[in-house]
Amino acid sequence: MEKRIVLTRKMQGIIDAINHDRQGLLSAVAGLSEAQLDHRPAEGQWSISDILHHLALVEEANQRLFGMMLGKAAENSAPPDAAPDASVLDCADPFRNALVNPDNKVTAPERVRPLAPLSAREGLARLAAAREKTTEAAGQLGRYDLSHLKWPHPVLGELNLYQWFVVVGLHERRHTTQINRIKANPDFPRQ
Repeated sequence: MEKRIVLTRKMQGIIDAINHDRQGLLSAVAGLSEAQLDHRPAEGQWSISDILHHLALVEEANQRLFGMMLGKAAENSAPPDAAPDASVLDCADPFRNALVNPDNKVTAPERVRPLAPLSAREGLARLAAAREKTTEAAGQLGRYDLSHLKWPHPVLGELNLYQWFVVVGLHERRHTTQINRIKANPDFPRQ
């Protein structure tokens, strides 16, 4: 029996946006061979498989954050969302360009670095499972005004939970651009 997740219009808009970015990621890796997925553009740089592993680690870490914040919201009687039909997709605009542009170099925190090998297939499976949990969390957290629930991001500083959700997609968009650059490299295997 399938779980039915009910989302406010606001949270549905966020989930639709991050799922759109996920589709871009999936399109970028579709049909690539194992040699292409595991190709490192240079010594010490991530392969496409590594990027998928990193993205899975990040979204799994977000699950822990969302769970913790759900507990805090209930414990502290967070106010309900007074505007569940309003869009907040622009809440990440102040740092959107900096986040999406892969020319802005960022060192990933150790907890989300792909230190152990993971196949692209496993990375994609973990990404799919994590997205289901992100959607569930959006359903549970959507009844609260998430602008009052804040947590520091390792690169962007303090974000409210609406921003955390929107950043999920922007982060994937950043790495989709990185994947497309790897594929455009003349040294990228053709098969």
